[in-house]
Amino acid sequence: FEKKVYFFHKPETLNANQIEFLKSIDFELNRITEYEHDVVINELKSIVKIPDLEYIVSNLFIKAIGSGFNRGIQPIFSYYFAKNMVDHDFEKITTEGFEKENICNSCGLHKKKWITDSETHFHLHIGYCRLGGYAEILLDLKEVSKFKLNVATIDEKNIFYKVLDVIEKAPMDETPSRLIKRLSKERCLPKSNNTSRTWIVKCLAELGILRNSYDENYSIMDAFVPYDQKLEWELNIHRNSPARADVEFPISAWRGALGINRTIANKIIDNVNIL
Repeated sequence: FEKKVYFFHKPETLNANQIEFLKSIDFELNRITEYEHDVVINELKSIVKIPDLEYIVSNLFIKAIGSGFNRGIQPIFSYYFAKNMVDHDFEKITTEGFEKENICNSCGLHKKKWITDSETHFHLHIGYCRLGGYAEILLDLKEVSKFKLNVATIDEKNIFYKVLDVIEKAPMDETPSRLIKRLSKERCLPKSNNTSRTWIVKCLAELGILRNSYDENYSIMDAFVPYDQKLEWELNIHRNSPARADVEFPISAWRGALGINRTIANKIIDNVNIL
């Protein structure tokens, strides 16, 4: 099961412009890469030392919210995951039901995994994220570290604050799914779709802007919470949720009554304005 990968083909329905675009970016359809825990950890710790990377990912996130640049959602999580993760050796998780997954107790990364990088690229560009212990965050940071710097505009920053204002007006019992629907109804996220709105909300929870009921100070920006601890909270939420509920920590532990953390939101804006 560790070597299971997916293969893709170009559909016959692609038009000439789309085919030419794929050629122009030298897109490799089935690039499969082996990711090994210790190697990924070392590379992540190295890449976060790139000058101005925090500035880059902060701008990308504000642009994701303010202009619908979906590729900008993931990098801010990837950066702080890598930056705040403690150096560690692989230690297999022992939580009942997860022992066979061959994942690390501390970071959640597999000891070894084969990944179709082209699929990851596609997901990242449509706004589908990897918010957790995924080797794909290394590919994410490698790519964005080479981006030409896109600085968030004043309008995009204002939209970011407007979205926070909308969230802050949440009914006391509002759930994450209802919040996503309300953001759609309010039309406050330009050029967004259900996928991008869902992952923006999940990322806001990881950043700690959306508080959770288990750790009021939780934020991937400030500290690294071990995978086994997050899994324990997630399993506890699952035990107290309807059978078919799609449970995911920390977003599943948010309700409207918890509101938002403006201090963390301001930190992101400060990082955007740093240069």
